[in-house]
Amino acid sequence: MGAYIDPRSPEHEAREPMLRSPAVVNICIAVLALVHAGSQLLSDEQYQWVIANFALIPQKIGMWLAGGLGFYEYALAVTGSLFTHALLHANLEHLIANTLWLLAAGTIVARRVGPARFLAILAVTTLGAALAFVLAQWGSQDYAIGASGATSGLMGCVFRVVFIDPKGPPGWPPPCAPLFSHRVLLASAVFVAINLVFGLSGMSAEGFFSVAVAWEAHLGGYFTGLVLFPLFDRRRTWLS
Repeated sequence: MGAYIDPRSPEHEAREPMLRSPAVVNICIAVLALVHAGSQLLSDEQYQWVIANFALIPQKIGMWLAGGLGFYEYALAVTGSLFTHALLHANLEHLIANTLWLLAAGTIVARRVGPARFLAILAVTTLGAALAFVLAQWGSQDYAIGASGATSGLMGCVFRVVFIDPKGPPGWPPPCAPLFSHRVLLASAVFVAINLVFGLSGMSAEGFFSVAVAWEAHLGGYFTGLVLFPLFDRRRTWLS
């Protein structure tokens, strides 16, 4: 099974420290850590205000779209929550899980596409995850926070990167794996199965990280990254 990480030549890649992550990944992790540290300094009332204004709440979005909230007055807060929810985490375990996931998957993707495209991928997969959660939980007061939708999107990108198509054209970097290649389909089936098991069974609600799995957001982010990654690949030139 072929595997591919870095867009540079194999000789150049061999000289890179194996565990050094790109600066853009480190910065993203630092931002998540700082936001969480700041949230721990808030009073309960202040924290609830943050959740009400920055978490992803399907009921609030539905009310806004239905005209139950001032359209222009709440436009920035409601649409912004599609992205800002990814900056918040329920507890330290939740933060650690997502930052480790970001470090592992983000390093592979950032090395392939560069910092600007990497940030664009994070934004798009965060949005895809948010829309999937909102649609699946339409009208619900349950809120979602955390970067796991975006990191799931990065996993989708990773599966397009690490599996090399032996029938692909020559050149470096090699093209991303076809969407319907058997390796990508198998990896996707495993990812979906794991999320459904943990999400639908409720195994994680009081288990591994004491945080319920927003499996809808995970799958939304994952398939957004999986399908759209070629638009952001370094082989394209629309975004330098």
